[in-house]
Amino acid sequence: MSQKFRRVAFIGFGERAQGLARTIATTLPEYAEVVAGFDVREIAFSDDIASRCKHFRFYKDHHEMLADPQIDVVFITTYEDTHLQFTLDALNAGKAVYCDKPVVQDLEQAEQLYKFVTSRSCYFQIGLNLPYFPVSLKLKELLDKNTVGRVTCVRAVCDLNAAFMRRHIMHKFAEPRIDFTCAKITHDTDLTQWLLNTYAEEVWGLADNFRWRRNGEAPVFNDTVVIAGRYHNGALFTQTLTSTGSTRRQVDVFGVDGEISANLYGDEIHVTKIDQGEETVKLPPQATLGHYGADTKILRDFFDYLDQGEQKPRWPERILSSLMVPLAALNNGVVRTGDWYRGIISNQS
Repeated sequence: MSQKFRRVAFIGFGERAQGLARTIATTLPEYAEVVAGFDVREIAFSDDIASRCKHFRFYKDHHEMLADPQIDVVFITTYEDTHLQFTLDALNAGKAVYCDKPVVQDLEQAEQLYKFVTSRSCYFQIGLNLPYFPVSLKLKELLDKNTVGRVTCVRAVCDLNAAFMRRHIMHKFAEPRIDFTCAKITHDTDLTQWLLNTYAEEVWGLADNFRWRRNGEAPVFNDTVVIAGRYHNGALFTQTLTSTGSTRRQVDVFGVDGEISANLYGDEIHVTKIDQGEETVKLPPQATLGHYGADTKILRDFFDYLDQGEQKPRWPERILSSLMVPLAALNNGVVRTGDWYRGIISNQS
């Protein structure tokens, strides 16, 4: 594997983009340098971005930025209703693309993007970083070892506190874009499918708004969600989203021989086996920068993927599977997601 120093540009240079740029500059300076950014807004840079990204150039036209031959990697961190076109523009310009989640805004765009990246030579990856959380990686290790036997059920919880909702979320959904259900728990539903090496076969869900409205008017997004379904491997699952309690991301995996339980924001995993009692698996102290170190891990993995030199999209099937569960839940009924998923995969193959 030949290593190459990358010059990175961002389409969209708001809070999330600057967080990723900071991670590259502070933890991966031997891999890449952030040299450019495009945004339609007037953006204020933090002091550390200004000091660490010394060759940074700001663009008001993303086509002009993509025409720069010195740029070889583009991160797309805009709102999801613009992701598809920006991704196509960047790939057509010959750039490697890292697109933040949710990758697109609906299933039609997901199908279009999947067919596009799998029909040509290109570098493409979604920024699904939840599997890179330390607890997630340990969960995956335990499940791959068949620690609790055949998995029968997964229960996942995403709880957000009111302060986070008001500070970070409300302004993003002042105008209808993608529903908050997809914007937030795309991560979570992708994680549980990844943990079990499977995909959702059928999904049922209900979503509603109970609190977060603007001036008491009609809601612009759902703030509470319940999802249930069955994976292709036969296991059942549930996923909930709430927005007025404490902050946690909890995953409980039940198998024929016991249970594995963990808060992804914690530092331990509880394993309970039938007739053997409970064992607590302690994790080493976690990094605090960039989602418990997950951003550094996924970015390093992404740059290593580019160095391998094989121009194939990474995890293209997750373009489909990461979106289909939360979007299906918004139908307030049962959706046969597996039929849709297999139909696209098989036709493209």
